[in-house]
Order: sequence, then structure tokens, then C-alpha cells
Amino acid sequence: MKAIFTAAGALLLTACSGGLDVVESDLQHHHWQLTAINGEAVDPEIESDLEIGEHFTINGKAGCNRFFGSATLELNRLKAEPLASTQMACLPAVQQVETAVLTTLTKGATIKHDGKQLELAGEQYTLSYQLADWMQ
Repeated sequence: MKAIFTAAGALLLTACSGGLDVVESDLQHHHWQLTAINGEAVDPEIESDLEIGEHFTINGKAGCNRFFGSATLELNRLKAEPLASTQMACLPAVQQVETAVLTTLTKGATIKHDGKQLELAGEQYTLSYQLADWMQ
């Protein structure tokens, strides 16, 4: 009987703390479109996106440059390291988006994920993504 109460208590604590941890398979093989940075809408014409593939490879468009590399996921924290990108000059508004994306991915961010929304909360920036899979 004591074991049942212990298990129920652990389950209740997990539910109250925000649910189950995000695992790699929750994020793999999906395409995400950046919609906001720190709660401010991102111009959809910038088309900043993120894809996480097999073996947790990561790629996308930060602002005007493409990025690619490998990511890790530990304790609901995503970090892309090493991360490489093309080196085109961006317009100032696009550069702000690019800086937020690359900084957040390389320094690491805590993940919130509900299937259709993905939030990456880093030290400086919180990136909000909407699921935009190629095939739905």
C-alpha cells in the first residue's frame, strides 16, 4: 500500500512540475517556423526556421543565413554545438533575428513543447516556433 502512495505522489509531483521531459523523438523529423522572439512577432517574410533530423542533426535559416550542425538534449535543455552557418550580410532587422536564433541555439535553451508549439528559452532570448511540417 505504501508503494502505491509513493508512486502516486511521484506521478502527482511530475504532473505539477510541468509534465514529462521532452525527448529527442518529440523533436526529430519536424520543421518549425519561428513566430516570435521574446514575445514580439517575427516578420514571416524572414522565414526563419528550424529542423531537427536523424541523429539529432540541426539545420535551418537563422535570418538570412543557413545554419547546420549537431544538437544535444539533456534535461529539457537543447544545445547546438558545434554550429556552422553561411556568412552573408543581413539587413539590420534580419540580423537581429539571426543573432537571437544563433545565440540561443549555441548557448543552449530550455524547451517547452506541446506538439504544435516549441519554445526555446535561453539566457537572452525566448524563441517561439510553430510546427510547419512539410507533410501534414
